[in-house]
Amino acid sequence: MAKRGAIIDMGRHKLVQSSWRSMDSMAYSHSYEPETRSEFRVYETGMAGQCHAEYQARLAADAKRQAQMQALLDLKQRMIDKDLV
Repeated sequence: MAKRGAIIDMGRHKLVQSSWRSMDSMAYSHSYEPETRSEFRVYETGMAGQCHAEYQARLAADAKRQAQMQALLDLKQRMIDKDLV
């Protein structure tokens, strides 16, 4: 048997609260509600042609940027070879 005085009074316990109280409702709504900003639109039915055209334009822009970077690197290398830098 427990000795007398072994049970310590802990005072009043916290009231039971809902777990929804601590939930971030804005994060919940952002993750489950549809996106309305135009830059975050997803593929919709009938947009295959437009999506393909945008993809091809992006590929062309990337190729152009890559070609410009390569031209700059070639120019820099020629300048280094001629001791201009």
